[in-house]
Amino acid sequence: MGKKKGTEKQLVHFNLYFSPFFKDSYTRIYDVLLETYNRTYDAIYKDVKENPEVAYKACLNKAEEDIFCRAVFNSEYDDGSEYYEQIQNNAVNLMQEQSLMHYQFVLMSLSNLYQVFEQQLRKWLFKEMTHHHNEYLNQIKFTLNNEEKDYGSFYSQFGALRNVIEEMKLTFTMPSPIASNLAEWAGWFDSEVEVPIVETEIWKTIRECNLLSNTFKHGSGPAAIALYKIRPEYFETVSDTKLMNLYRTTNMEEVLSVDKISFEKYVMAMKIFWGKLKERQSGSVLLEVDITSEEKEPTN
Repeated sequence: MGKKKGTEKQLVHFNLYFSPFFKDSYTRIYDVLLETYNRTYDAIYKDVKENPEVAYKACLNKAEEDIFCRAVFNSEYDDGSEYYEQIQNNAVNLMQEQSLMHYQFVLMSLSNLYQVFEQQLRKWLFKEMTHHHNEYLNQIKFTLNNEEKDYGSFYSQFGALRNVIEEMKLTFTMPSPIASNLAEWAGWFDSEVEVPIVETEIWKTIRECNLLSNTFKHGSGPAAIALYKIRPEYFETVSDTKLMNLYRTTNMEEVLSVDKISFEKYVMAMKIFWGKLKERQSGSVLLEVDITSEEKEPTN
C-alpha cells in the first residue's frame, strides 16, 4: 500500500516506564493462575490421570446408579448380563468424557494464559507509548478517532508485538554465558549482558504458548505448522498422519498430547518476563504521522 495522503513516515522516540506497582500486579496474577489450575486439577482430574482404577470404579458406580434409576431390574425375568454390559459401556463412556474434559481444561487454561499475557503487554505498551511525556518529546498528539476500533488494532497480534519490541530494541539483562560457563575466567568478562527480548528463551517459550492457543482454537493451519516444527511431540499421530488432520478438530477429540505439555512452564516464562522487564527503557518506532493537522497525529 502507498503512503496515505497528508502523512509522512517519522521516527518517533518513546521513553517507557514500568513501575514497581505494575511489576508486582502483573507478576502476581501468574501465581493465582497456577494455584487455581493446580487446585482444579487436584479436585476434578487427578484420579482420571493418575489413579484410573479409582476413577473407573467411581464411573462404574455412577453408571450403575443411572441404569437402575431408569429401569427396575427383576432377577426372575431380566438378563443380568445385559445390564452389566450396559453398565460397563456407560462407565467407559464416562471415563472417556472425563479424559476429554481434562484435555479441554489444559488447552483452555493455556489459551487463557496467553491472552492474559498479550493483554497485559498491549495495555502497558499503549499506556506508555501514548503518555503525554512522549507526546511532548516528539511534538505530536496521540488521538483515538474510534477508541474501540483503534485500540483493537493496536499491536493486536503476536507478530506485531514481536516487531515493535524488536524495533525499539528492548532488552533483558541476562547472565553472561561466558562468565557462567568458564568460572575461572569470570573476572575477565562482564557477569551480565544485554540480550534483545525477542532472542531470549523466555520470549520463545511465550511464543510456544501463543502457537498452542491458536492451534487449539483454529486447528490445522499456520500456527499448527509452526508449532509442529518446534514441538512435534505435542501432536498425536498415527503413522505420519496427525490426528488433528484426521479428525478435523482440536476440541472434540484428544489430538494433542496434553500430558507432555507443562502449564507451569508457560506460567513461569510469563512471570519471569515481567520480573525481568526494566523499570526504564527507551526506543524508536517508524510511524506514519498525519502532518495536515495543527498537531501532528500518528495514524494506523
